[in-house]
Amino acid sequence: MIFKYFEDVVFLLLDIENLNKSFEKKKVLKDISFSLYKGEVNCFLGPSGCGKSTLLRILAGLEKADTGKINMDVKQSSFIFQDHRLLPWLTTSENVELVLKNKIKNKAKREKIVQETLADVNLEEYSNYYPEKLSGGMKQRVAIARALALKPQLILMDEPFSKLDFPLRVNLINLLNHIFENEDMSGIFVTHDTREAVLMGDKVMVMSENPGEIENVINIDIPKKKRSLGSPDTFEIHQELNDSIFYHQGKNFTPRCCRKMNRVGKNKLKLEEDIINV
Repeated sequence: MIFKYFEDVVFLLLDIENLNKSFEKKKVLKDISFSLYKGEVNCFLGPSGCGKSTLLRILAGLEKADTGKINMDVKQSSFIFQDHRLLPWLTTSENVELVLKNKIKNKAKREKIVQETLADVNLEEYSNYYPEKLSGGMKQRVAIARALALKPQLILMDEPFSKLDFPLRVNLINLLNHIFENEDMSGIFVTHDTREAVLMGDKVMVMSENPGEIENVINIDIPKKKRSLGSPDTFEIHQELNDSIFYHQGKNFTPRCCRKMNRVGKNKLKLEEDIINV
């Protein structure tokens, strides 16, 4: 018991207690409490307008909470936005290097970090390309590389795959899962898509709508390497997420693709093309 307590204290990165936020008279976040441990990814799942992005902005120091406690043991964090936000006049390597210029004065050291980071996201061959020559998925990989270049302990992710086709999202989720495991980083990931949540989250916080409040917490113990929307274990967790959303939000919030997946029988786990490419 003493060892477990010591382990919790050492690896606790973030502890939030009763966080509240309003804009003018509209309450956006209500009594948000959760903890994040080293190597863990917490996913916040909920509809647009439930305060998911506001929560990330508060954790990034871009907004202030009205009330509540934020205990954070993080020296370096990074943010991945919905848009890639690449500067069109800079090459791939220059866009990644940009975030390092104020922290590392030695150019050779910066370039080494950039090349290593681009290799991590399989873009080393595109280091001299400008954004206009890159596909949507490649641009988002550059944005991921830019976040990784800072060697963060914590990455905040604001629906970074929402503008991509689902098969491409799966590729990027698998890439990030691999990087998180190898680098022992932690993440806060917000989405409205239960498929993304079940593939990436270690804990999934189901949010209510207006104001955003944590209605349910679902722990996912399946190793990331074994998660697949076609596997029985992952399918079961995905169904649990959809049931939770249906209970708290109603069927209008549950995405069409997820309602289709719920109708796929347990003996018919192979997903059809129209389910994946919604």
